Amino acid sequence: MNLRRQLIIVSLLTLSLPWAGCQYIQEMEQAMRQGQVIALAATATAVANRIGSEPALRDQLNAPKWQAPAGSQLYVHPLDAPMYLDGYNDEWRHLAIKPTYFDSGGDSASAQWQLSLGQKDERIMMFAQVIDARIFYHNPNLDSLASGDHFRLRTRLSDNRERDYIIRSGAPGEVTAYYQDGRRIRHEPRITGFWQENSNGFQLELAWPKSLTGQSLGIAFINVDQMPTRKESHDERWRSAVEKQWLGNISQQSASPFWVGPDDELVSTLKVFASKGLRLRLVSANQWLLASAGQLQSPRGDEYETHGFMRWLYGLMLGRDYLPELSSPELLGRFSEVEVLSAQINDARSSGWYQWGVRRVGRAVVPIDLNDSSPEKVSSVIVAEQSSDAMMALTNNAFSRLLFYTLFATVLTGVGLLAYASWLSIRIRRLSTAVATAVDESGRISNQFPQSTANDEIGELTRHYGELLRRLQEYTEYLRTLSSKLSHELRTPLAIVRSSLDNLEHEKLPDSAQVFAQRANDGSERLSAILNAMSSASRVEASIESSEKETLNLGELLRQVGAAYDDMLSHCQVEVFIDERISNQDNCLSPDLIVQMLDKLIENAADFCPSQGLILIRLTPAQSGLCLTVSNDGPLLPVHMKHQLFDSLVSIREDSAESEKMHLGLGLHIVRLIVEFHGGGIQAFDREDLTGVVFEILLPD
Repeated sequence: MNLRRQLIIVSLLTLSLPWAGCQYIQEMEQAMRQGQVIALAATATAVANRIGSEPALRDQLNAPKWQAPAGSQLYVHPLDAPMYLDGYNDEWRHLAIKPTYFDSGGDSASAQWQLSLGQKDERIMMFAQVIDARIFYHNPNLDSLASGDHFRLRTRLSDNRERDYIIRSGAPGEVTAYYQDGRRIRHEPRITGFWQENSNGFQLELAWPKSLTGQSLGIAFINVDQMPTRKESHDERWRSAVEKQWLGNISQQSASPFWVGPDDELVSTLKVFASKGLRLRLVSANQWLLASAGQLQSPRGDEYETHGFMRWLYGLMLGRDYLPELSSPELLGRFSEVEVLSAQINDARSSGWYQWGVRRVGRAVVPIDLNDSSPEKVSSVIVAEQSSDAMMALTNNAFSRLLFYTLFATVLTGVGLLAYASWLSIRIRRLSTAVATAVDESGRISNQFPQSTANDEIGELTRHYGELLRRLQEYTEYLRTLSSKLSHELRTPLAIVRSSLDNLEHEKLPDSAQVFAQRANDGSERLSAILNAMSSASRVEASIESSEKETLNLGELLRQVGAAYDDMLSHCQVEVFIDERISNQDNCLSPDLIVQMLDKLIENAADFCPSQGLILIRLTPAQSGLCLTVSNDGPLLPVHMKHQLFDSLVSIREDSAESEKMHLGLGLHIVRLIVEFHGGGIQAFDREDLTGVVFEILLPD
């Protein structure tokens, strides 16, 4: 992995910043939620203390109907607008009222119905929707009170007597209400309503004064499965059997339970403490909603509305846990949430959080101290609710800013590190290129190594490399001139040795000494040959530097020397190939040096070429000059010496006792010097078919 990618990966560590920021925002949100619940509890406590300090309000909450079991009680919802009495549900279906359902115990073939109750201006409204496959209307010939399907309203009079109002109809339309006073059947004109049929049964809408109801109210639908004959209608046993099919909150023999609904005086008390976005509710001991003041803001939260992706991102990054949906107890009038039950049972504060659309709502519940000494008596409670709009806006805005600044810092850091990595890569690549080209293929060290003035580690490394190459160049130059220095210094002691050996030839020596004298003489001759070759190489270098170029036809020159080489070499064949495109082309070269170069190459090729082998000389055009190749059959180049063939005193020939000719490895070195003098390059490689070796020389135009 290169340096640029490594620094990009390192730059990703800046993503730990948003994680740390999210942890801080979570802690801040939890602290704010806790603070909001404490504030709600303080408000609810103030309301509870206000109600508990008023004897009239305290006595009202201790009324029997707020302590009675709530199972059979009916809740009368407040109505904001007057209702038009027509028997249709046009207004009712748009109200925030959840009907109460009654059936006969799961028999799908029997009747079932639902009831909605409301009050407006001291008037109670009722809407009932009945599902009944067979509707039997009242027939006065069969029963003077009620012979078919009908409703009963049961109330308790001031003298504690129960009274049943019979709502019946002989056909769809307006209904009439009756009650039995002793043996007399009286009409009740204050109860009015309409009976309308529909596809599943019928629906009934009634209205009556609140004063007619009193404190208790029971409602039942009496379903008749079959109409009796006139004779059966006078049978008391049959009538008793029919009246047992009651569907409602009362039966034939039960007393009417208390009805419940909001209290205007308690509502006025709560409105004093209500404020914008704060909703206060008073819940009775049996979990009925007695009063409500204030409203929560819209659950949509348009002013804080964010894109769905951002909401998902907020939840993911901020780790917002799942909250239960906020219920609507006003639909049934019952407030039996877990916080209310906990506060009533434990007589202590409780709180919770709920989801309401895109908003979150905090709830605090505080019991009301009614100065009741009974430990088993359940208290009424104050419920305070408020949405966390300000907190949500603060955390969302903080998260948005954190996300923006972090992404900006990450991008800026990434771009900066990328630019820095690119700058470092360029410098390192430049240094790598300079090091790679400091020594050419011929082993010559260049003196053009760049010098850096930077004060960092790379600049120091560049200067160290430059110093190292300078010292290597000096040492290489010393080694290159060492042969001429040694040949000069060794000639005098070698001459002394030679003269001493010559003088020994005139002295009588024993036979055993003659052998050693001969060996010393052979060694001195060999050493003299080495010194002569070294001197010759030095002279060749000097002569190359002083040579002059002239215009000549290289192709014609190759044909002439090629024919001479072919006649001279008896064990192999020499062929010359000149490309027609350059056969008549003139070049600026040194003919003496070119011939000397060819002599060395042909001599080297002939030494390795087998009997009846082929030496091929080719001259072809190149991209920027001429390409001269000399190839021969024979063994391949040693792998470990391919880059040392053109160095001085390097030979790959095997020494043997039978070899009369000594090779010092100066031939190819001289070839390289001649090629460099002409501004060209030389390389050696094996043939593609591995049948021999090729020496390729590139000469400029």
